[in-house]
Amino acid sequence: MKLYNVVIAVALFPAAAAAQEATIKSCGGTFVYDTAPERAVTLNQQATEVMLALGLEDRMAGTAYMDDEILPQWQDAYASVPVLAEKYPAREVVITTDPDFLFAGFASAFSEDNLGAEAGWHDLGIGTYLVDASCDATNPKNVPPGTAPILRDIEVIGDIFGVEGQAADLIAETKARLDAASQANSGQGRTAFIYDSGDETPFSIGCCGGPGVLAETVGLVNIASDLEGRWVDLAWERVVQENPDVIVLIEADWSSAAEKRAYMESDPVLAELDAVRDGRFVTIPFSQTVLGLQFADGLDSLSAQLDALN
Repeated sequence: MKLYNVVIAVALFPAAAAAQEATIKSCGGTFVYDTAPERAVTLNQQATEVMLALGLEDRMAGTAYMDDEILPQWQDAYASVPVLAEKYPAREVVITTDPDFLFAGFASAFSEDNLGAEAGWHDLGIGTYLVDASCDATNPKNVPPGTAPILRDIEVIGDIFGVEGQAADLIAETKARLDAASQANSGQGRTAFIYDSGDETPFSIGCCGGPGVLAETVGLVNIASDLEGRWVDLAWERVVQENPDVIVLIEADWSSAAEKRAYMESDPVLAELDAVRDGRFVTIPFSQTVLGLQFADGLDSLSAQLDALN
């Protein structure tokens, strides 16, 4: 079943730009865009990067919640957009930007603790879109999403903003990179423990999270792939039992790769794991593990590091 149903109607007016009409079904309901948004607010890095990659920075009234540095190709465009908050901005702050569209990367953006439900914004005449990979209705937590949601988001945003040509080009480029990385198969069936954070209880990836898709796309076997959910608490006893061939460390502000590696190397039991003893660690920034435009970069980096381990 498709996430969205798009109907495009173009009407020409003398001495005026073409009007864009699109009916978009997001995770929180359907919204009709009579014209392309002019004052979008992005929440979470992967949403911001889709807008920038499509050249839509001039349609952005604000952005918030970056996990890592913006890549060089988007830095100038990003610098032109007001930053509303380090994390999620208050609802009142968003309203003061006079937005006509909110684009989020994680469902937490539309929780009651943050900006509130998508439907509430629709009632105000403000459109919303949550990236496909974060929507439980289209990508349940017990079904691996693959990489298709990345391409779907680009197409939807292209339809909303009337930049279908740019979206088609970006989809083709992104798909080619994803396909090439999967064919490389640098993991070669080796098992992997994906380590996000935590010491007493390691926070890892279950069957259906972006980092799990990242690892499996290059041929690695996630030792927790039998567990339902995108993110899971994983007992150290399970890690020891599995004795993974490779340890994938997620570099994040809340838990650096260096800290996690040091913890494992200093623990008398974990230090005896083959991968720890032999230094078979690879490191991936968090922004390259989510199903967004840096995912292909993550695949390329992971493949190169795995090749180096060989």
